[in-house]
Amino acid sequence: MKKLIYLLVLSVCIGTGASAQVKISILGGPSFTTFGGKDAKMWGSVDKKPKMAIRLHGGLLVQYPFNEKLSAVSGLQYSVKGAVYEGSAFGQQGEFTAQYKKVLSYIDIPLIIQYSITDKLGIQAGPQVSMLVSAKVKNSKEVQDNFGLPESEDVKDDYKGIDMCLAVGPVYNLTDKIVLQLLYQHGLMKIGQYKEFGADVTYDIRNQGFKVSLIYVVKN
Repeated sequence: MKKLIYLLVLSVCIGTGASAQVKISILGGPSFTTFGGKDAKMWGSVDKKPKMAIRLHGGLLVQYPFNEKLSAVSGLQYSVKGAVYEGSAFGQQGEFTAQYKKVLSYIDIPLIIQYSITDKLGIQAGPQVSMLVSAKVKNSKEVQDNFGLPESEDVKDDYKGIDMCLAVGPVYNLTDKIVLQLLYQHGLMKIGQYKEFGADVTYDIRNQGFKVSLIYVVKN
């Protein structure tokens, strides 16, 4: 899988320099993310389903036109994902409300096809491969006080290093230079894991959510 990712990155770089028709853009915006999957409820230690978290993303897009209607979209993006768990817990100070923020950072490589419905409106769909950069749990003050935990914990070992999702949604050209994009991203891989003391267990935890991007066309 890593070799495939390296080849994808290389193809983006080669395509950028080789084609005069390639459109290069930068993008950024908020992401509204959470965890899905059958094990998502137990993943947060509060026996509650995760809440949606507001995160950020940004990066580079490269668009390769096949014809006037159809094009391929790839690039590199830095995306922060995760979820928020909140619920009742019992600790040294009795019952309290515990909050755990799961913060996962990825490098995303979209492999999307775009179809232009009109000059302004298009639809995008396709897979996205992601490489995990870091994973942390941010504990609320109440959790720190009751359980003696630090404010932030490194939990990268609890997650798979590679993820993949299916992305789909509309894209709208506000001007020749500014584009608005909305993508729903549905996780295709189980990313939770436990690999201590000889165990090798995978948990059905999947990234999912919405990504709202403001895109600025640098080269058209």
